[in-house]
Amino acid sequence: MFQQLFTSLYQALLGTPAPSSLIPVYQKSIFPGVGLSTFFAVALGMALVYYVVLNRLMTTALFKTSHWLLFVLLTAVAAAALAYSQAHSVVTESLNSSGVALEGIEQSAYNRYVLGFLCVNALFGALFFVFWSFVVKSFSTSARTTPVRWPN
Repeated sequence: MFQQLFTSLYQALLGTPAPSSLIPVYQKSIFPGVGLSTFFAVALGMALVYYVVLNRLMTTALFKTSHWLLFVLLTAVAAAALAYSQAHSVVTESLNSSGVALEGIEQSAYNRYVLGFLCVNALFGALFFVFWSFVVKSFSTSARTTPVRWPN
C-alpha cells in the first residue's frame, strides 16, 4: 500500500525516473523507503523534538512561530539529505551489482532527477511536519498554540 502511495506521489511530481533503467530501483526501493522514513522518522521525530522535548520536558522559550518555521526548515533539510543519501546509495549498489555504469547523458539525467527528488522530498518533509504539528502539539505545555491556535 505505502509502496504504491509514495511511488504515485513522487512520480506525479517528478515524472518517471531517469535513466529508464533505474525505474524498478526507484519504484521498489527508493520511493517507499524514503517516503516512509520522511513521514515517520524525520517529520514525526522533529515534531516530537519541538513539541515534547523542547517545549514540554525542557520548557525552553522556543514557542514562537519563527522558531516553528525554523524547525520546518530543518525538517526540509533533513528530508532532502535523507533522499539524497538513500537514492545515491541504492542506485550505486544497484549499478555495481549489475556491472553497468552511467555515462554522459544518462549521468546528467540521473543527476537532474536526484536533484528534483531531493527538492520534492524536502517539500514533503515540510508538509509532513505541519501535519504532525497538529497531531502532537497538544503534548506541549508552552507551544500548544504554535503555529496556530486551532484546534486548541
